[in-house]
Amino acid sequence: MTKVAIVIYSKLEGAGKSAVYRALMFADELMRGGDDVTIVFDGAGSTALADVLDPANSLHRTWLKAASALRGVCAYCAKSYGVHEALTSAGIPMLTEDKGHASLRGLLLEGRQIITF
Repeated sequence: MTKVAIVIYSKLEGAGKSAVYRALMFADELMRGGDDVTIVFDGAGSTALADVLDPANSLHRTWLKAASALRGVCAYCAKSYGVHEALTSAGIPMLTEDKGHASLRGLLLEGRQIITF
């Protein structure tokens, strides 16, 4: 079993949409293979999470396949990108372990391979 952390930094704009799609599909593939997967949305990726939560979004069904692996979103970045309120209202965990940011070191300490999109 592989321990993986998928960190999504991309917005759903331009090539970023492909990156987010591929990240979610990869998470689904890993989970189907029995791997231990966690997903963190960070930076501009916080807006992608807000977008894919919308059932009208074209990636919403893809999101649902990977949603159970969600650890959360960087609280600082969610505030910076103006999606904090929408995400907290949706019940998304806010990650603040590293001075208000999501901790990447914490993922390494868990023995996870970090893959960024």
